[in-house]
Amino acid sequence: MTTTLNYGEIFDESSWGTTFKAVIDNSSTENIFICHVKISDLQKIANQLASKVTDKSWIIELDQRAKRAYESTAFRTAEKLIKVFKGNLTVDDKVKSEFGELIVSMGSAKALEVVFEHRSLPLAELWKPNLSQNEGFDFHTICTNEIINFGEAKFSSTSNPYGGNSGDTSGAGGQADKFIFDEKHLMDNVHFGSIAGEKGATNLDNDVFGIILGFSINASNPLLILKNALENVKTYNNLKKAKNIYIVGVSYDNQAN
Repeated sequence: MTTTLNYGEIFDESSWGTTFKAVIDNSSTENIFICHVKISDLQKIANQLASKVTDKSWIIELDQRAKRAYESTAFRTAEKLIKVFKGNLTVDDKVKSEFGELIVSMGSAKALEVVFEHRSLPLAELWKPNLSQNEGFDFHTICTNEIINFGEAKFSSTSNPYGGNSGDTSGAGGQADKFIFDEKHLMDNVHFGSIAGEKGATNLDNDVFGIILGFSINASNPLLILKNALENVKTYNNLKKAKNIYIVGVSYDNQAN
């Protein structure tokens, strides 16, 4: 059967300046789910992202030991990220790379929240102090079955960085595949009892987890890019260890329809 993708339910989030679209795969790949994030207002999404990183409610809910462990890291990182959001555009209205990767990370997490009823976990940079050294996954969600999903975000202002050939880590698929091979997801589980809850952490102890591949789309036909990403995902052996895989393409409408 030739794979055909079509749009399903559409969720318009005006406060985010963004539309989230479910994507239907006629080949019925049972454990791969797809959606498309279409941004129309960069300033609105910048405001939402700033609000997310300054939201300390997740820290307030922790026990005293965990609260002390995460509070200073979260505060310093939030200050740094706010500067990124405030200076998010250049004079020619192009998205800067650091801001672009945050859009992909947090926009993808929001998409899974809206389309698939996941719960977004705090951005990894808020609780992993050396994330800038590319030590692991960028963002996480937890689904209704209490499965933690590990997200890798890739941004480009000119290409569609969803994958590549085996061993190529420049795309989201290749990077996530290598992280699973290196067991980066298991290294994070020391944090998840506090951040995601014991059920999610226990599932990960039992090697039950999901993967999210978020990437920027720069094309006039996003569904074609998402189809190519779907086919590319199937070429990675380590990704097959995931219970579920979520593919999220993120486009800005000055760049794609």
